Amino acid sequence: MRIYSPTMSSLCLRLRLARLYSTTNPAAAVSPATASLISVWKSSVTQRIDTTVDHINPSTFNLLATTLDDPLIPYKGENNLPPADTPLPPNWHLAYFPPRVLERDLASDGYEDSHAPPEPFVRRMWAGGKLEFKERNPLRIGQEARVVTKCKDVEVKRGARGENVFVWVEKEIGNGHGWCVRDTRCLVYMKPPGKGGEKVEQRVIRASKTPAFMRTIHPTPILLFRYSALTFNSHQIHYDYRYTTEKEGRPACLVHGPLTCTLLLDLLRANINPMAHIRSFTYRALTPMYAGTEFRLCGRPNGSAEDKDVEGTYELWAENEHGGLAMSGTAEVVERG
Repeated sequence: MRIYSPTMSSLCLRLRLARLYSTTNPAAAVSPATASLISVWKSSVTQRIDTTVDHINPSTFNLLATTLDDPLIPYKGENNLPPADTPLPPNWHLAYFPPRVLERDLASDGYEDSHAPPEPFVRRMWAGGKLEFKERNPLRIGQEARVVTKCKDVEVKRGARGENVFVWVEKEIGNGHGWCVRDTRCLVYMKPPGKGGEKVEQRVIRASKTPAFMRTIHPTPILLFRYSALTFNSHQIHYDYRYTTEKEGRPACLVHGPLTCTLLLDLLRANINPMAHIRSFTYRALTPMYAGTEFRLCGRPNGSAEDKDVEGTYELWAENEHGGLAMSGTAEVVERG
């Protein structure tokens, strides 16, 4: 019998993400000024609880299905809205509960900054997270749902490029029957690049494993723009080529971490038993992927699951054009009750 421990799994993810962005040099300590600045801010931000209500409408579902072109979802294109009670696929909740923030209240490069630390930590990247999906209570078309957002923790680490602030945000989404989705994400905030931008060297972490199933994605600027629009994500790194290349030093606009995560879960749905339910997915974003450069979505069952078994765990990962890991995670699958 498997022991499922959300607390232990979340703790392990936190440790892995902190190591990913931090250094092992004991002399590279966080400065007292930074420690004090973040400590004061943490005491405030962790006390706040935000609640938002949204209607799980069919039009948004159709637009996301049209954008992703998921082969398992028929409700895409003109005059093809999903009927009431259609369940949302895993991670499609991101198209709902948009950040309703005025432009003047956004960060300078467009992201919603309600959980952003004070300056100089103004650059944001999605580092990873954990998703949990209630087996007998998915979000469904026609429901009114509520999301409660809390900042669970804040950590400061020093990495190869300086000090980083890790912010852990938990979103619990529920309907009239209780909770449906728990979405915990880790956002890492960094200091801005120097004048003229910063040329980012792409590291390659080889994916030394063979997939049992895979899919190739060609991320176009149109795909990234549409996904940004649907999720009301105005972070310029996903759609503004000039900003991304000149100010951020990147070769092209970045593929959204949540988009990659959603595509991996869509791949898993297409390759597991129809009676299976994806209970959770814990993942890390390792290196960026870019518009105009294809990547591969990959998956395979772990030793606890055979292909098409109802229960078990699966490794999911995304490989960039060099065969390097861009995202990696583990999904737990159980029999649908």
